[in-house]
Amino acid sequence: MSRFKAVVFDYDGTLFDTRPAIVHCIKRAFEASGRSPPPIEAIFRTVGSGLALPDTFLILEEALHHDRAALNERIEVYRTIYHDEGTPLLKPYAGARDVLQELHGGGAKCLIVSNKGVAAIRRSIEECRLGPFVDLILADEPGMPRKPDAALITKYVLPRYSRLQSRQILMVGDTETDILFARASGMACCWVSYGYGEAERCRALGPEHEISTIEELPALVRHR
Repeated sequence: MSRFKAVVFDYDGTLFDTRPAIVHCIKRAFEASGRSPPPIEAIFRTVGSGLALPDTFLILEEALHHDRAALNERIEVYRTIYHDEGTPLLKPYAGARDVLQELHGGGAKCLIVSNKGVAAIRRSIEECRLGPFVDLILADEPGMPRKPDAALITKYVLPRYSRLQSRQILMVGDTETDILFARASGMACCWVSYGYGEAERCRALGPEHEISTIEELPALVRHR
């Protein structure tokens, strides 16, 4: 019997290596608006934070705090560029498909909960033929809470799976946001050191488990 009945995956930096696509599209979105792109180090820091796209742009360009219309325009430009130019730059981590297939085949629910736009995630999951192994995708769309808000679990996950309890769910993610989300929701947390989160800050939050490759995950889920 598996130790956990459900596994909640982050997307960026956990299932998919998306940083090349994100960096490219952020730079292109700034250029499209006639602005100089921020330093690459600043982009890396925001990517490693696990924040939603609006918060990312607010950190990278302070002036957008006072211009909501410009912020919304920047986000739409980014999403258009991501659809056209970013998608070919992203790929699932080696072993991700096999892990999802093994966990799902073993009876564990496999969910993706992300602060990324839901359309981009669904498109990549289908293009990489991972859909049969993913039971639910919760991501950024109007009205949807964002990590680390526990409502994602209490309002959208637990009511869907009536016999599931928070303590039976393992959160797998790479950033501080994922660890805080697990803590707020009563889930166990597995931090993935291969992702984008800053190691010292993530480890300081005390995730219960840590893996260096996604291929280590099935053994952790099965162990009792």
